[in-house]
Amino acid sequence: MPIKFSNIFGSAQESFNNEKLEEVLNKTKDVAESMSKKSAERIELSRKKVELFDIKARLSKLYEKYGKLQYGIRIGDEIGQEVLTDYENQIAELREKIDIYTKDIDEAKAAFNESMAQAAKRTRDVFCQDGREVQSDDAVDVTVSGDDITVEEVTPDSK
Repeated sequence: MPIKFSNIFGSAQESFNNEKLEEVLNKTKDVAESMSKKSAERIELSRKKVELFDIKARLSKLYEKYGKLQYGIRIGDEIGQEVLTDYENQIAELREKIDIYTKDIDEAKAAFNESMAQAAKRTRDVFCQDGREVQSDDAVDVTVSGDDITVEEVTPDSK
């Protein structure tokens, strides 16, 4: 049975002074503000991913230079130990940064996915009556897994 606007909010005359309509509008405002905040968080996450990519590129170049120095030593070139130690320190520093950025990115992803699941739950809760979900042919199931958010139609047969 489809959800009818009048079943949720009553007649058009009652709608202007309806607490349920006001609740939905307030929830919509809250969701919009939350989405704005989440967008800013995703931009920050994207910035961290770009920085991580840059650090990995610099590390790759350091490995290449370090490898050339090691090969030079093997074929008899005179290379001071302090030069090798300097490269080793730079490599260790970049590896630490990679670990920190990777951890930050993973935590941000997990927090974002959790907040999206909570937002979906709050949205479903708005459309409940007396603690029971309103039956509808247009019901959906929202699943958050990693970076993926899946919305599937739920039919009465699949319940």
